[in-house]
Amino acid sequence: MKNSPNMNRRSFLKGALATGAMATAAVTGAGALAGCGAQPKGSVDGASKGQADGATAYEFEIAPDPIPDSDIAETVDADVVVIGAGFSGLCCALSAAENGASVVLLERMDHVSGRGGSIYAMNSKLTKEKGYECSVEEVAQRYKRMMGYHSYRVDGRKWMLHFNRSGEAMDWLIDRMTTASSVGGDDLTPVMEHWYEDPENINGEFPGTHEFLDGPNGKGPDDNPQQDVCANMALYCEKAGVDIRYETEAQQLAKDGDKVVGVVAKGKDGYVRFNGKNGVVIATGDFGQDKDMLEKFIPWAAHQTEFGGIWNGSGHKMAYWAGAAVDKSETPAPMIFCFQWRSITRQVRAFQGLMVNEDGRRYDNEDNVISHGGLALMHQKGNHAFAIWDDDYANEPGWQNHRYVDGPKVFDTPDDVRAYWQTVVDGPGTINMNGSGDIPVKMIKADTVEELVEKLGLPKDEALKTIEAYNGYCDTGVDEEFGKRKELLLPIKKGPFYGIECTPWFLSTTGGIRCNEDLQVMNANDEVIDGLYCLGSTVGDMYTNCYSTHFPGHNLGGTCLTFGYVTGRKLAGAE
Repeated sequence: MKNSPNMNRRSFLKGALATGAMATAAVTGAGALAGCGAQPKGSVDGASKGQADGATAYEFEIAPDPIPDSDIAETVDADVVVIGAGFSGLCCALSAAENGASVVLLERMDHVSGRGGSIYAMNSKLTKEKGYECSVEEVAQRYKRMMGYHSYRVDGRKWMLHFNRSGEAMDWLIDRMTTASSVGGDDLTPVMEHWYEDPENINGEFPGTHEFLDGPNGKGPDDNPQQDVCANMALYCEKAGVDIRYETEAQQLAKDGDKVVGVVAKGKDGYVRFNGKNGVVIATGDFGQDKDMLEKFIPWAAHQTEFGGIWNGSGHKMAYWAGAAVDKSETPAPMIFCFQWRSITRQVRAFQGLMVNEDGRRYDNEDNVISHGGLALMHQKGNHAFAIWDDDYANEPGWQNHRYVDGPKVFDTPDDVRAYWQTVVDGPGTINMNGSGDIPVKMIKADTVEELVEKLGLPKDEALKTIEAYNGYCDTGVDEEFGKRKELLLPIKKGPFYGIECTPWFLSTTGGIRCNEDLQVMNANDEVIDGLYCLGSTVGDMYTNCYSTHFPGHNLGGTCLTFGYVTGRKLAGAE
């Protein structure tokens, strides 16, 4: 995939986003909204509102003028105000309400929305039932390995919060999803996803990923089961007394001195101030649709793909204007996958056959998880590469396994695999992946390797040379270039032959707001901003470099479910 168009780039600031020196402006009564966000180091071309002479800021770094008292038509008091009715906000709101707190939940749209469906938790009753209970020693090994993947630039306490409480949180969710008809919803079936096991114990995934099926949006792996989960959660919230305000967009946090005490939002009838006695929770999703935020925080990923996420970082901005700092690494992590691989195996996993770049050469050991395999594409010219395989790949048993533990196989026979490939070859050239948009897919089928290489647009001599060498490694069982294990050395000899262009897909952003293990938002001096919390894709210092799929669904299971559940209980005084 080619680079995205120009992103309205401004001069890149070298300084940290937030500092302790921030002006304040009154919002209503004693409340205040923090002023200008950034104090860049050094001078760059031009000057911009709210900055010193000779400095330039991105628009998102500059706080808007405060909303006048005279424009606020109503004031609503509650114990807890949650901004955003996605999965994390719903979990927090319901958990708080069930424990006695009065809760207002603000949602900019006219409905709740969910995306995906993989929710990672350890030691839930489902994982125990399936025989995958995880000991403390095993957890220590898993987390030590993952800290290494993230270069120890993440918050180990938040990771351990997920381990210690995710089973409890998942059991809480299972109990509600399986009986949702009691609140007018759909009873869902919890299942445990299968995972990729690496016998070398290097790049494999860990068991513990849950899904909830049998709702109107979640019949199987091609669907969006998370929408059913969120729809049920909204019904539970209503029953628990949560005041859900749809079509109400939060715009400015209100402060009393240094404490966040509420938020001003715009609804259908004008501005309303919502006061949260115990806390205000930001659960507003990613910032992938704000090109300036991508440019500042993740420039290496911002120019790779045309899709960057769903939301515009409105919660991040409000937090920054109130004094919040960005992740300590100063680089929130993107979710980058390659979904064309799913069109080969019908599973969200990396393609482990032959991959070549546009020069017709291999570029790494193809044995990987989908996140790291997707990143590897970005090192290649044109930010893409090509998967190549033959008819015998349909007989490869490893990925014909179960999509779900104890569930049906993905394909019953090799002929079912070939029939599926043919539907992709004959298809429209796009697929929709779990509500994440249309992804270009153009699978090529050819009678000869030479014809396939030509149709893929690869340099013929170099590509054929690569395939010949690769077939030799398959014959000897030794990959002399990258050392891929022999079980994955499947030759490309028997026609028909297949190929597909593979591109990185920037699914979302994760992180961006610095916080502690209690999900309290912090400033650049690591001081808590009293009264302000964050959840979901806003939670900083959970991932760095990239969002890893070694724990498939870790974001939904950790920052959304577990953190939402625990934070709701704490804000209600239950712990």
